[in-house]
Amino acid sequence: MKRAEIYLAGGAARKRRIFPATTSLLLASAALLPNTAFSQQAADQPATSANQIEDIVVTAQKRSENVQKVPIAISALGGEALANRGFDSLATLTKLAPSIQLSNFGPIAFVTQRGIGNENSMAGGDPGVAFHFDGVYVGRRVGTLFSAFDSARVEILRGPQGTLYGRNATGGSINYITKKPVDEFEANADVTIGNYDMWRLRGAINIPVTNGISTRIVGYKEKRDGFAHNSVPGGTEANDADNYGIRGHILAEVTSNFTALISGAYIHAGGIGSQPELRTPFPGSTTGQNLGGPPVPGTNNYLVNGTPLVNDLRPFHEAKNTSEFQDKTFRLISATLDLDLGPAAIKSITAYAKSTFRTQQDADFSSKDLGSLNLDEKARQFSQELQLSSTAGPGSVFNWIVGAYYFREKGYREITYRGSRYDILAAAAQVPYGFRIAGNVTSESYAFFGQATVRPTDRWSVTGGLRYTHDEKSGNNMGFQFQPPSYSGPVGGNWQKVTYRVATDYEIADAILGYASYSTGYKSGGINQAINPNVANAIFEPEFVKAAELGLKSQFFDKRLQLNLSAYRNKYDNLQFQIFGPVGPQAFNAEGATVKGIELEFQAAPTSWLRIDGSGAYTDATFDRQILQGIQLDGNRVQRTPKWTFNLGGSIDFPLGEIADARLRADYSYTGNIYYTAFNRNTPFPGLAGSDFAPSYQSVDLRAFLYSKDRKWTGELFMTNVFNTVQIGNVFRGIGFTDVAGGGGPELVTYKPPRQFGLRIGYSF
Repeated sequence: MKRAEIYLAGGAARKRRIFPATTSLLLASAALLPNTAFSQQAADQPATSANQIEDIVVTAQKRSENVQKVPIAISALGGEALANRGFDSLATLTKLAPSIQLSNFGPIAFVTQRGIGNENSMAGGDPGVAFHFDGVYVGRRVGTLFSAFDSARVEILRGPQGTLYGRNATGGSINYITKKPVDEFEANADVTIGNYDMWRLRGAINIPVTNGISTRIVGYKEKRDGFAHNSVPGGTEANDADNYGIRGHILAEVTSNFTALISGAYIHAGGIGSQPELRTPFPGSTTGQNLGGPPVPGTNNYLVNGTPLVNDLRPFHEAKNTSEFQDKTFRLISATLDLDLGPAAIKSITAYAKSTFRTQQDADFSSKDLGSLNLDEKARQFSQELQLSSTAGPGSVFNWIVGAYYFREKGYREITYRGSRYDILAAAAQVPYGFRIAGNVTSESYAFFGQATVRPTDRWSVTGGLRYTHDEKSGNNMGFQFQPPSYSGPVGGNWQKVTYRVATDYEIADAILGYASYSTGYKSGGINQAINPNVANAIFEPEFVKAAELGLKSQFFDKRLQLNLSAYRNKYDNLQFQIFGPVGPQAFNAEGATVKGIELEFQAAPTSWLRIDGSGAYTDATFDRQILQGIQLDGNRVQRTPKWTFNLGGSIDFPLGEIADARLRADYSYTGNIYYTAFNRNTPFPGLAGSDFAPSYQSVDLRAFLYSKDRKWTGELFMTNVFNTVQIGNVFRGIGFTDVAGGGGPELVTYKPPRQFGLRIGYSF
């Protein structure tokens, strides 16, 4: 059978107030840790002993450092750790690190970290958690939805990164680093098959072309039927996969002190894609009106021969007659140049990216022709970063880096409702569409930054950093909403800000590092493209944050146990968030919000055959006292932020005679209750306010690996979401038109994947 029933799971997370005791907890932990040895090793390489935790070298501070020596809250996973946990896209990071939530709604990714992200889905807004692809900032979130393969590591930096990363990193940064060319031939490929008629082919090849020049090429193709069951004969079934991509690097060692890396990527996602479902009975909104605009007889009701339609509210069950689709592309080309001058080094990163997406959704979610929603976005970006840094080792008395950054992006976004009454309204007004909101935006940003670290003693370091950022956005909003007149008008704004970071760290004992930091962050203002600029203010203001953090990084028992703790308090002013207003998605500035919490990560290698790892986070993210659209937000939880999240995993290794080795891996994750808007509504339908609430859920993944003794052959059996639990990934209150304050339209929901299982076979040359 292709499908199985899905059962609700979860439960309310316990409520605790633990932040006031954070300082005591960290100091007590440091006092109890034994004095143990800690050796430095290369990045992503196994530790010297089979039962030691491997060291990971990261570039979180724009230089290579052991992650345990960096005074920042970082989750870093090397290529082997990612493969063991089934990492194949950024969406799986939720199960790998604390305080991070990733989901998508149609073609757009939503990333939240420590309570901060950005829901603004128009071209005039920016994410709150920055994404860097091999050192290149990617401005459009459609560029983050790709299949990850041949990965070197992932670095997840939590908290504002306003000094070195700057642009729109108030919540942190995700750095995805791919494997680069080496001077030896190597190749690998794998094939995967699974339920829902899933298949995937992936391959990578590294070729040393000549002395000093190597290239690496990676490609993949995957297809899968949709998780959704559409009862309309011939209807499309959403949540499928029809994707392919290619990525390549050319590395040239021009001289002994100068290297050039040329990189390119092309990614395409087609098929139906992630499409929302209506989780309330027809007509779906609390006013009894699902679709807006002047009533046109026979075109805005859910009656068939006088009988009301009844929709199936089970997850992944729908009855849509409109053909749904997605068409997304992402292109990236970059050049990274490194010149070693002896006491200093110069790095240049030049990049150009282009992203497009088109998607069509059945706007009435039914078998009637009441309307379709079409989204269209195109964006192009150019960026240039220059860095000048000292080349002294991380343990030197003085380290420094200075740099400059430039970014320019041109984007266009259009939302239209088509079909049925919308075509009738368009014909009457002699316009293409009966409802349209659109706009083009040009964003330009430049920054100058610097950071220095001084070591007064062998164990004590002090770091200070400063960044100046200037942002400017301009464009034109245009639209037509049911009846004349159409509108079109210019919009724009410019902002500037100086942000800084000060930190100190002290090596309490060998392999035990304590740190404290205070930093500020800034996210650019933006443009509300759903607003008529002739009658309303279409600009929202920048977001600011002041962040304090205490942390502890430790390894003991001869590197068999690693424990990292962090506690933080972030105070946000002008916090940006989005709601669906009367005519579409609109960003607003909250007067303020306070986010505080504690995070824990650990790894344990008690024996050569047993590994245990896990993470957990408590996040207390609430709005300050303020009224928005007539609703008091004081004490409301910041949207998309569960109070509690946990991840726990383990693996055992054992031989199978003289021919193979085996590994069994199990992973458990828990995500607490989430509100998806600032209004924190949870009134069962058909109550006036409706709901933007998602209950907690748990998930279990199981994997079994088989390796040939020479490690050339790999086999993997996997099952994810073993107990087939319902896992809500997004709740959107659709455009309400005439609904309650704050936008209370239909409750639209997307779900994370149900149970999946399959077999992967790989071979390395």
